[in-house]
Amino acid sequence: MVTLPGLSGGLGTYELPLDTLRDVFDLSVHDRMLFDRLLELEVLRPNTVLEQARAVAITGVGGIEIARTGLQRSKDEKAAGELGQLAILHQALRQLGGAAVQDMKREELLTMEGQIRARKALNRFASEHKVANDTIIDSLGEWSKMSAPVGLKLDGCQGALRVLADGLRKFASDVEEWSISEQPDFRFMAGRIVSATRATYDHAMKRIAEVDGWNDELGKVLTDWERAKQDIAKKIEYLWWLLDGWQELIDLWQKRPTTDRAKQREIIEEIASFAPVLPVEEILTTEQQFWVDIRVNQMLWAGELRKLGSGEIDADMVDRLERFRRQSA
Repeated sequence: MVTLPGLSGGLGTYELPLDTLRDVFDLSVHDRMLFDRLLELEVLRPNTVLEQARAVAITGVGGIEIARTGLQRSKDEKAAGELGQLAILHQALRQLGGAAVQDMKREELLTMEGQIRARKALNRFASEHKVANDTIIDSLGEWSKMSAPVGLKLDGCQGALRVLADGLRKFASDVEEWSISEQPDFRFMAGRIVSATRATYDHAMKRIAEVDGWNDELGKVLTDWERAKQDIAKKIEYLWWLLDGWQELIDLWQKRPTTDRAKQREIIEEIASFAPVLPVEEILTTEQQFWVDIRVNQMLWAGELRKLGSGEIDADMVDRLERFRRQSA
């Protein structure tokens, strides 16, 4: 389902099945290709949608800019994932392999001699905990792949979710600095963006810190593998949902014209209106009023953005939407 608020000047929010959008809108080639891919997915999650969106983007049907961005981000994430796998194995050796491998460099794991040395070093840990050495290596490999979206704090090993969380922090600081010289109404709007962004960042970093805690205690991961695997899967999925939608807003702000203050204000208004809000069940009682205030302001700002009640209503679009609503009733 797709929720579409205030279409063509309307006051309500329409909920349309994804496969009906072609009957309502004239879709671009890019959007038709994307929707065809999404309709084939059994379960829709932010990471699977991102994967399909990027696959379509790099074909070039949506333009050169998003193709280049998609290719670069895929390249960066692949490199970080590969380096992260190596770093996790190196961490495991340092934590579990004893004094014999404390001087071992990460690069040595790329050589046959280094891999043999690593296996021998892990034999003692495996023997003490009655775990097969091959099982430890396999579990470390699976762990590194599962945790790749977060990655490690080490340079070059940060996953996409860690990079995005860090992007939230920078985005909030940038918007705050921009607002200093603004008039009161836009300064207030920017302040709400900053507060919501930092609150989301704080929630994300709590989960990322938990993932880092597992990486700092790989012995517990390997000796309680099934529970660790379930735990990391839940935390990674939580982070995907928590941070979903923010990258587009950060990109929008980064591409703003540097000299056109009026256009910058329009972008701030759009970001303030549609910034993701945290669901009530994910926040503390003390935070609820803050997020309610954010949502109330968003409804007001979005109404202004869509010029509700201005008479600028697309009669043909409204007719098609109403026809769909009658047919689905």
